[in-house]
Amino acid sequence: MAVRGHHGLGDQGMKSNGQHLPTLREIRAAHGWKREYEQYLPLSRYFFRPFGFLLTWVAIRAGWTSEGVSWLSGLVGLAGCALLVSGSQQLLLVGIGLLFLFNLLDCVDGSIARTMKTQNPYGRFLDSICGGVIDLAFWGIVGIMAFQHPHLLHWPQPFGYESLFWLAVGGATCFLFIWLGYLEMCFDDLLRPAWDRIQKTEAAMSSSVSAVDSHPSVESLNRRPAAICIQAIMTNLRVRETHYALLLVAYMTATVDLLLAAYLIYFLAYNVSLVLVYAKRGRQIRALDSTGRSSGNVREKAGE
Repeated sequence: MAVRGHHGLGDQGMKSNGQHLPTLREIRAAHGWKREYEQYLPLSRYFFRPFGFLLTWVAIRAGWTSEGVSWLSGLVGLAGCALLVSGSQQLLLVGIGLLFLFNLLDCVDGSIARTMKTQNPYGRFLDSICGGVIDLAFWGIVGIMAFQHPHLLHWPQPFGYESLFWLAVGGATCFLFIWLGYLEMCFDDLLRPAWDRIQKTEAAMSSSVSAVDSHPSVESLNRRPAAICIQAIMTNLRVRETHYALLLVAYMTATVDLLLAAYLIYFLAYNVSLVLVYAKRGRQIRALDSTGRSSGNVREKAGE
């Protein structure tokens, strides 16, 4: 008589219909390229992903689909936002906790899709809209929270405007966050293809030069660690898990207004710098296009 063993987290299992149930190791392995992206995101790497893998293991055995988890994450996120603007002081911490759960579930839906190989355009669309509605409204919600709870402010009466001032700061921060994403989308749609071609050409030229002089300058080597550090900081400041963690700290220390002010300045500086960088790249693309058209006209006249 065969003895049926207990299937633990590391064991392979089978559903009643014979479908393979992935192990925790297989769920981690399916994470793939996301590891490289998250290596400088400590909250995601050491907190949300490990718990997300465990919840993915449970969700697959419960028969949940990635699309179903996406819907659930959106509902949890909306519930968290509703509690933050409800005006109830007792529910604020619950609302922040629901935002943490929302981010955790947002990790799970992707893990299910990658593990079960069920990725599809509809799933990616659903994941984007369920997460996007929370992200786009978040800083406005923090502004409303600051307006309704002056006891959470370090400076409750700035310039004589009381907490209404921080409501306006929340709205401005929300606008700048949305505008930042719009700027990046415009660059990706309108300038990115041409800019990538320029980058490929320059990379080919630099590789030919390095074949002659294979020793990079000491200055370029010294800049790499600093550049990596700056990039890691900027990336962490952009992701939602950092926003939620900082909101929790601001709630516990009654400095929600300082959080809003810091991100208002951050997003403003980021937007201005991106406009300058993208405009410079656009002028380079225009100049090269003009040079290419001029060269083409010369060749056409020479062939006449």
